[in-house]
Amino acid sequence: MYKILLILTLTLLCGCTGYQRNLNQLATSLNTTPPEIILAKLQEAQPRKRDYAQFHLNKGYLEFINGDFASAITTLTLAKKEMSVLQATSVSENLGAGTISETLRSYSGYPTDRVMVHNILALSYLFSNNINSARVEILQADIAMKKLADKDSLNGQLASTHLISGIVYEMLNEQSNALISYRFAADTIKQRGQPVPQGLKQALLRMSFKLGTEQQFFDYQKQFPDLSVENLHRKNQVFVLYFDGVVSHKVENTVVLPNRGFDQLIRISMPAYPQPKQNIKRIQLSVPEQQLVTEAVENVEVLAREDLDKEYPSILLLTTTRALAKYELVYQANKQDSVVGLLLNIATLISEEADLRSWNMLPASIQFAYLETNQNELKINESNGRSESIDINNSSQNIILINSLSDQVFQYQRP
Repeated sequence: MYKILLILTLTLLCGCTGYQRNLNQLATSLNTTPPEIILAKLQEAQPRKRDYAQFHLNKGYLEFINGDFASAITTLTLAKKEMSVLQATSVSENLGAGTISETLRSYSGYPTDRVMVHNILALSYLFSNNINSARVEILQADIAMKKLADKDSLNGQLASTHLISGIVYEMLNEQSNALISYRFAADTIKQRGQPVPQGLKQALLRMSFKLGTEQQFFDYQKQFPDLSVENLHRKNQVFVLYFDGVVSHKVENTVVLPNRGFDQLIRISMPAYPQPKQNIKRIQLSVPEQQLVTEAVENVEVLAREDLDKEYPSILLLTTTRALAKYELVYQANKQDSVVGLLLNIATLISEEADLRSWNMLPASIQFAYLETNQNELKINESNGRSESIDINNSSQNIILINSLSDQVFQYQRP
């Protein structure tokens, strides 16, 4: 029996570590390698069925930043469905995770994944000139956040989602919904202890003015005395989103200890995140009469750590329980055959892996800027010296997406 279990364990785990290590290397390489090359390498990978959701999240995001919006929509919709189904984990997977390795459970996505996927899908629809489908995605995102809402935590609550919702609603002239979404975005940012971007302050002032809610408008005027009401009457609206960098991937913290009798080794492995990088880049935007830079709306590094912190107690409990079960298994094997006991001990050490899966190709931060102008050309200057000019039609609303990983700039323009 023990020999069969030993063979089964090693067979199940063959390739698990290598696949995730390769995926982490690809994510790190995004900082220096064009995303189309990373996408090609990712597509060569052969994920196990339990890793399909993670694979499709990363593949869909790479298709998105490569400008292949149709493929991104197909792939991310598949990932969305997979995560929804897998949230009800099977009994056999729970058994495998509880006795052999956490990596035997299917990846069903963290709270950030379940909300962020709607962000990327909504933007994919926008840049495909399908604002109505984008609206459907932001409604689904709102439902997802409400399901995840916890009065003692901001886990799963994304300011960037509320911001994108506000932009879509404003473009559809749903002014009341836009104001509510912008307010939620500002409140979430404040609760995280971050400054509210100027563009979001302008949105609150602008929408309260358009709705004719005088008291609310005057309140915002008092809160933001540096903002001018004159800007509310300019012709062209430009909403700029900037995706900067790549979020950190998890690392494994491992401790190997002998038991009291020194006749077997016990391994404990837990996932962790390294110290977050602080090198945040910003984009400079300019038209003849004004100049501004993008400001942080979402620190995805923080979201990733919140997700892990939320799950950490249950991961630790399962890891400890699994270690005790493996100890007892090796102990009983040793009593029957010391050689089998030794081999089984080695198998239990090898099989004890921390689950390092995550949506590890997301941007490290999401930034925002807003301007209203009569000009028909917007200049974008990046910190690497690259500059770009974007045409703005008269009386138009524009969403522009810039990504630090790609030279492509995407624009959705609505008359």
